[in-house]
Amino acid sequence: MESVARLGGIGRAAEELNTSQSAISRHIKHIEDEFGTRLTEKSGRGIVLTSAGEAYLRAVTAALEGLNAAGNVLRAMDEDVTIACTHEVSHLLLMPHFARLREALGPGARIRILTCEYETVPMMVNAGADLIFEYVEDIPEKGCLEIFQEEIIPVASPSLVETHAVALAGSGISLSGIPRLALTKANFGWATWEDWFSAVGAPAPASGVETYDNYVYLLEAAAAGAGVALGWRGFVDRYLKSGALITVTDQWITRPPMLVARLTPKGEGNRNAARFLPRLAKLLGKGDLDRR
Repeated sequence: MESVARLGGIGRAAEELNTSQSAISRHIKHIEDEFGTRLTEKSGRGIVLTSAGEAYLRAVTAALEGLNAAGNVLRAMDEDVTIACTHEVSHLLLMPHFARLREALGPGARIRILTCEYETVPMMVNAGADLIFEYVEDIPEKGCLEIFQEEIIPVASPSLVETHAVALAGSGISLSGIPRLALTKANFGWATWEDWFSAVGAPAPASGVETYDNYVYLLEAAAAGAGVALGWRGFVDRYLKSGALITVTDQWITRPPMLVARLTPKGEGNRNAARFLPRLAKLLGKGDLDRR
């Protein structure tokens, strides 16, 4: 009906809609029979609308515009990639690569990052996230990318290492009298200072711990010379590369937990979310996604 009125003829409407003229004629007649009134009539210019047809067209046009707007919203949502992760993942892992990740999705697509405490990340699956970052013992399913396994090493600012050169020298590292920086929040199985001392077979000092609510703030404090921090490979890399932090021993400790990024059920139907993970894997120097 809308095409007939806009194009001025059934033949042109049939071409646009890729159907037959008879099918369109039958459709119009069905509507006229349904409402008991004529909607079109012939004229020297082809098909024109009656007053009832014009009123009906206005209503149909408004409805089509609403459907088109709804479709645009859905398409925009489909193009966006919504990621749920901790502040540490957002700031230390994603932001350094954000521009290149954004370029990989093409024009019109946005990356939306929802930062939250780790224990609330699973709740974001039902809140519309396409991807979540979580810690697991084993890769649980297909559509997962292993970001890194837990590898830790003590790190500190060059000035602090220089000041405490004797205490920090060699494999028999002693942190007695040197502030150790730690997180106040639950670690969900990731290493603590006690775990590190146990792994290297050394007793943990009884005191000297300063706590922070956020790992990014903790690393910034370490870079400012406030103390020695546990550095996680993958999170601390940028600080080590810039020289803001240096390792105070050569001994990395490897533990079972790993950080993975995985598609949610919603993300599995999002073409850009599916495109995001391989791009992230390439930027991080990882292999292909797990395809089990």
